[in-house]
Amino acid sequence: MAVESDRLLLYSPEMLVSMKKVEETRDYRMTEELPVLTIDERKKLLQSFHPDYNEGSLRELKVGPNKGQMIYNEYADIFEAYSFIDEKKLDLSKIDYDVDILIIGGGGAGAAAALIAQEGGAKVLLSTKLRLGDANTMMAQGGIQAADKENDSPAIHYLDVMGGGQFKNDPKLVQLQQTNR
Repeated sequence: MAVESDRLLLYSPEMLVSMKKVEETRDYRMTEELPVLTIDERKKLLQSFHPDYNEGSLRELKVGPNKGQMIYNEYADIFEAYSFIDEKKLDLSKIDYDVDILIIGGGGAGAAAALIAQEGGAKVLLSTKLRLGDANTMMAQGGIQAADKENDSPAIHYLDVMGGGQFKNDPKLVQLQQTNR
């Protein structure tokens, strides 16, 4: 039990409240059946809440190699912020890790690249902001996908893929992907 209480000390009070709410509502959420949304309902939902559709969610980056690029405000805040690293205390003559390959990102692609490089004999360091696997790969619409539910079909799946790509994907490639399953 001491290990559990020590682990909880790592989280902010706000996160602990959120974690408690998740635990309290887990049984309900695990049995809750959500309605299947029509394409129009999905589009309306995206336009109401997704940052790609919300006016003012992007701004022009003012510094760095991507200066002038439009990015989400939250990313711009990070990119334009002062560094947490005090360069006066940074000793570049001391090597903490001597590796052949540095991989930044512990999602599907980063983890796969690290494994393949290590299997090939490289000394690998994988750096991730969260835990290994806590990445957008877990939520990717374009990642691992299939028409696998009773109310799903190849046609509906095709529309899901197209909608997930904001209808900017190449329809022929999406169709090809559907037929090569």
